[in-house]
Amino acid sequence: MGMNTPRHHDEELRAELIAAASKALAKGGPTAVSLRDISAACNTSTTAVYSLFGGKKQLLNSVVVTSAGDLAKHLTEVDREQDPENYLIALATALHDWAVNNPELFDVIFTQANQVPGRAAQANGAPGAAGTTESDTTSGSTGAGLSRRDNHLLTAFRDLGTNVDEFEAIAKHLSQAMTEGRTKYGASGETSPEDATTLLRAVWASAHGWTHLEIQGFIDAAGFHDFVNAMVKAALKASRD
Repeated sequence: MGMNTPRHHDEELRAELIAAASKALAKGGPTAVSLRDISAACNTSTTAVYSLFGGKKQLLNSVVVTSAGDLAKHLTEVDREQDPENYLIALATALHDWAVNNPELFDVIFTQANQVPGRAAQANGAPGAAGTTESDTTSGSTGAGLSRRDNHLLTAFRDLGTNVDEFEAIAKHLSQAMTEGRTKYGASGETSPEDATTLLRAVWASAHGWTHLEIQGFIDAAGFHDFVNAMVKAALKASRD
């Protein structure tokens, strides 16, 4: 379809504009996002952006919300009804695979989101900011898993109809499974949700770090499977000490 044939301002065009904006945002931050360039890449005019989103600020916000929602959906699809070791491996692998297949969106969520105009206050848990609750702003973290700076990801979990903090639900599940000895390393007393949260954070940080290095070309992708298996086993063994 050429520029001389106006495109319908529909959901298909909306998705294309978000994808184009995601690439520009990941490449150079909000200042690199040109509505004219993005519109041209989608064979439309800037009028479509204003019609579908309201403006550049709203478009960039839609990029963040869409990116976080896609990752949240991917992580919540991991089968939780398996032993803790396999579950943690599957969770880390889901994060890795999604990020490798969506490197621009991965960068948007964890690097560029807080630079988007109007999201800085929300990301820092400012009272009254969109997507925050009173409990989000009373301490340095929300629930059991993510800090206030990750507010857009927490909002995405909420929008999926999950618990207030999906990571809190994961931590409770892990603590119960580990307390009951449903691991290869047995149980050594009660495992609290806080202990499970520490384990989750260790796995998340390790998988995130490897994934970031892989995307940037600093590490060989072929080694991830062995790495995540060894990392989860080591984390579970350490949690038994």
